[in-house]
Amino acid sequence: MRNTKLIKTLSTFSTEEAKDFRRFVDSPFFNREGKYVLRFYDELMKYHPSFDDLPVRESLHAAVYAGKKYDDVIIRKMSSVLQKLAEDFMSYEAFSKLGTQKELISLKNFRERALSDSFELKVNELTKALDDPAGSIDLEHYRNKFRLEIEKINYFMESNSFVKEQRKSMENVQLHAVCDGLMNLLDIAYNIHVGLTTMFASDSNIALKLLDHTSVEPFLKELSKVSPNDHAIIELFYLRYLSMVSFDDLTYKRFKRSALRNLALFTRDNRFTMMVALQNFCIRKFVSGERNYAVELHDIHKEMLKGGLLINERSGFINLSSYRNIILTAVNLRKFDWMDKFINEYRERLLPDQRESVTAWARSTSLYSQKKFEEALGELHKVKNDHFLTKHDIRILQMKIYYELRDYDSAFSAADAYKKMVENDKVTSDLHRKSNRNFASFYIRLIRYVSENRYKDLGFLKHEIETTPCNSKEWFLERLENEISKARPHGKP
Repeated sequence: MRNTKLIKTLSTFSTEEAKDFRRFVDSPFFNREGKYVLRFYDELMKYHPSFDDLPVRESLHAAVYAGKKYDDVIIRKMSSVLQKLAEDFMSYEAFSKLGTQKELISLKNFRERALSDSFELKVNELTKALDDPAGSIDLEHYRNKFRLEIEKINYFMESNSFVKEQRKSMENVQLHAVCDGLMNLLDIAYNIHVGLTTMFASDSNIALKLLDHTSVEPFLKELSKVSPNDHAIIELFYLRYLSMVSFDDLTYKRFKRSALRNLALFTRDNRFTMMVALQNFCIRKFVSGERNYAVELHDIHKEMLKGGLLINERSGFINLSSYRNIILTAVNLRKFDWMDKFINEYRERLLPDQRESVTAWARSTSLYSQKKFEEALGELHKVKNDHFLTKHDIRILQMKIYYELRDYDSAFSAADAYKKMVENDKVTSDLHRKSNRNFASFYIRLIRYVSENRYKDLGFLKHEIETTPCNSKEWFLERLENEISKARPHGKP
């Protein structure tokens, strides 16, 4: 039964969810099939969450229906009933977390049942909450405001009164519909552009074509007069989109200023996506050669850390990719004291099976940049596993240390092993695999030329690296320039 839909579903339940679901199954309102379903559930949950030692169907039947002959139809029925209850439970849990949308459903029920007092009280509550949305704005914000006004209009029409209020609601419906459409259009368009730079290309991006024929700036100017609060929200989405399209410094500064000024209005998820957009802009600029954006990127990282945006709410752990970016950016800026504090402070925020190795890699990276090569190698030897996000960092750092220590035998051995690893890497994209393959090839030639005093070949290698995509290009060019400079006093070319 381990591979059944039911077991796969139950394995996703946390301990608390499992307890809540048991109460759900124990309720006659939800479970109309009787006590045997609960017994079946209790028997299964003895093996939660992995269900590794889950017994065969016959044993489960014997535990639930003691003394009765095995009936496969009954076990299948119990599994089906429990799966349906699990799906109902997940829907119930999701509904209970809907927030404003759930309140709007209650509002509709009050109107349809002609519960005027309850309806008007709920309208006042929702209006206050949506007009003062600190920490709650998401992509449903204007849609919820639109639905609220529609309910009010229906209520006014059914009451055949409140003409003035009805007119005001009609005006609000227009505003909320336009803001909802534009905010979601800008969100979709931004993500399409992200996809165009990373994953896919398409000739039928209707959202982009619509924006090409939409004058957003004049609309924002009018919106600022009608509703300054709504203008601040829509402008932020527009500037995020524009930063992807124009990719210029001025738009970035406007986007960053708007984000930091208005971020508190949004839900955590939307605060995160806005800050990630700023982060990705800085990374793209840095990769394109504008190294001054490392400072901006470091500032964005600090803002995200201060806001707790890099810690997964459910697990309490930091994303490894984010951790890696933070370390590499801090090293680039030589923020060693800050980085040491970060490493110590966020050590327990790394997943337990990655904690020792990732911390050792981070410390080794810091020590290497401070030219403490022996200490860096010592830390690197503490690395016990290779997560796919850091395995290339670890191997490349190791090779760089061997170069600095002039340990050529170890350097050749490490380079040969790395070259084989790159060829067998099925996770990394073709672009990065080519970059890593070139690193290994150039590294081997660098070590060979330096160890054999073949200084005349270094200039050719330098030119080739300058014109070829490869990992750690700046590192190569700096070392080659140093080797060439050292050779000149001795009459070498």
